[in-house]
Amino acid sequence: MNIGISTACFYPTNTEEALLRLAQQGFRNVEIFINCDMELENPVRAELLRVVREYEMNILSVHPVPGWENFYLFSDYERRKLQFMNTYERYFEFMNELGAEIMVFHGSNKISRRSDELYIARFAELCALAGKYKITVAQENVAYCKSGSLDFLAKMKKELGAKFTLDMKQALRSGYSPFQILEKLGENIVHIHASDNCGVLGSESFGDNSDCLPIGCGNFDFAGFFAKLKDFGYNKGIILELYRENFSDSAELKESVEKLVDIYKKM
Repeated sequence: MNIGISTACFYPTNTEEALLRLAQQGFRNVEIFINCDMELENPVRAELLRVVREYEMNILSVHPVPGWENFYLFSDYERRKLQFMNTYERYFEFMNELGAEIMVFHGSNKISRRSDELYIARFAELCALAGKYKITVAQENVAYCKSGSLDFLAKMKKELGAKFTLDMKQALRSGYSPFQILEKLGENIVHIHASDNCGVLGSESFGDNSDCLPIGCGNFDFAGFFAKLKDFGYNKGIILELYRENFSDSAELKESVEKLVDIYKKM
């Protein structure tokens, strides 16, 4: 099991600066959150690669900036879809250079009128392209997206064999416990975004900190969760992902990751 942290914790710090900060603090297992497509180009691209290589970092995943999938990948306009695929192919090429194997994917907003059938067909196209680069596209459960519905995720699993990123805070915001997501999607989960919480379901308010806390500041049963993961034979990544307003300083991030590692070691 690789336990690490996301550069997203330092948003809106520039991505390359966030990565360097994590590297200098001793983090080695990392998810890189790309905040805009220009970061696929030099000089940012070169700096990200430099930091990864100099500090011998293990990049578990890349999370492209979300938001435009609805208008491009799931569009009725063929050229928009092709533009999306061309852009994501650049991501896949960059991921190969970084050594990352998981791409985290949000998908369309839940108010989208796109049918389940169209969504699944286009997602399958994206996965096929990613497969050429030995990349797994992992659909994340996101409260404000179509993927906020556990029934829809289960449909993706059944009809496509889709792989998933389980995000704990987003599960709560969608009205589910992380255990419910785990039970439903099971062995198809290939990546996890971890945070502590106070167990309150159904809050989509970004101003409510109870669902996105440093490890140990809530009451989530991580030991029980890790035991369930073990039952499914999970051996992928667990990434700490907190919003910037949810922790005080870098020391709290390091302590959170250390707590996750300690809990896992005691299993």
